[in-house]
Amino acid sequence: MSNEITRDVVFEKLFTSFSYGNLGMFIGAGFSKAVIDDGVYSAMGWFELIQKVSNSFGLDFPSNDKLVGVSLPELATKMCKDLSLRNGISYKDAKFLFKQEICKLSTWLPQEAKIKSFREIFDILNPAWIITTNYDLVIESILTGKCKSLNPLNYLSAPKGITPIYHLHGTRIDPESIIITQDDYIPLFRPNEYRQSKLAMTIRESTTLVLGYSLGDMNVLSSLDWSKNIYNVEDEFPYEIIQVLWTSSPKDEPYYDVNENIVIETNDIEAFLNELCSKIIEKQYEHDIQMKKLERIIRLLETNNADLKQRFVTQQGFRVSLLKVLSDFEYHMISPYIQFLSECIGEIWNKSSRNGAFEMYDKYLNIILDIIIHYDFKRMPPRLFQIVAESLDKVLGYVSDTRSLVIGEAWEATKTWHDNYSQIPMEMVHELLSFAKHSGLGTLNRKLKPLIS
Repeated sequence: MSNEITRDVVFEKLFTSFSYGNLGMFIGAGFSKAVIDDGVYSAMGWFELIQKVSNSFGLDFPSNDKLVGVSLPELATKMCKDLSLRNGISYKDAKFLFKQEICKLSTWLPQEAKIKSFREIFDILNPAWIITTNYDLVIESILTGKCKSLNPLNYLSAPKGITPIYHLHGTRIDPESIIITQDDYIPLFRPNEYRQSKLAMTIRESTTLVLGYSLGDMNVLSSLDWSKNIYNVEDEFPYEIIQVLWTSSPKDEPYYDVNENIVIETNDIEAFLNELCSKIIEKQYEHDIQMKKLERIIRLLETNNADLKQRFVTQQGFRVSLLKVLSDFEYHMISPYIQFLSECIGEIWNKSSRNGAFEMYDKYLNIILDIIIHYDFKRMPPRLFQIVAESLDKVLGYVSDTRSLVIGEAWEATKTWHDNYSQIPMEMVHELLSFAKHSGLGTLNRKLKPLIS
């Protein structure tokens, strides 16, 4: 993979996910610091919390040289053990006291001005879900009335129109839910553990915007790795992991890290989110223009427009371009397209019953061939496939098995078939043949067998 990627491409990926509806956010302590830091007091990260709690209990905190190579869960475990020894209580009780103190210290909430500015940001981004390693309730204070706060024992689910906020490592209103020591982490790595599995699956099925988090937590890293290796099939939905990395001297352009995640640097999380919102508003405007054009096309397909039908029947370029629009906007267009197609080929078939109107079979066949040649079978809705297969079976009854011109058969349609059947993708041929066998479409079955051999 090339390490080169532009800022515009990153914003395009985020908008695509926003438009699709699978944009999620993974939020760490850096986000709370960005929201809370008002010059009077600020939110704390994990290390600061462990240090502050240790000091509040009068424990000897290790010097910097003794912290080299020590993970935060290891540090928290050591301090809980020290508290247990000093107070003559069990490790379990000491750990609970430690967690209680964490809950007391993480009571910070944003000021009204910050709530307003970040609420406007989230109203625009409208994330499908939020997962956070934070214990605090900063996000809940911003999204009051529009979110559901979940602790690690809850399922990641919320009512329609409500954003679930899943506190992966616990929440300050429930000390027992806090995950901070090594033994708290061990259950997360059990086979089939819900939190670990759900985290990986959620990330795999979304574009994840990582805010205020350094991607250093082992169970998060494990889930990220798992999410990239669950399936190797091509994505049918927007999928990326995009980390917004705080640094005092941010690079102008984003880049891929060693794990192939996109990294975009910033020295101001709020400024970045405002820039993202501006881009989404801009791209949404462009998207709305395209949707209005699409709506006009759909209205034309639904209004029995004689000129449009004539153009569809006589101009291959128009038919192929319409198929391209259908492929890009299947959910919006498939029903009106099938109705329009059925009307067009139905009228052609009715005209073919007139004496000597063999050219109608050629027009009919050309329309069907355009669909099976130019529309990817894997993306073709089953109802459209059924109509195409049955229509092809019907018209091939008037086509010769060879290029020989036989009286009573459609000569132009015969030439069209033998000139073009080699362009039909082999996967489509196999699927049509299989459908023909099971649906009793004898003509289609007989005509397609030579293509396989």
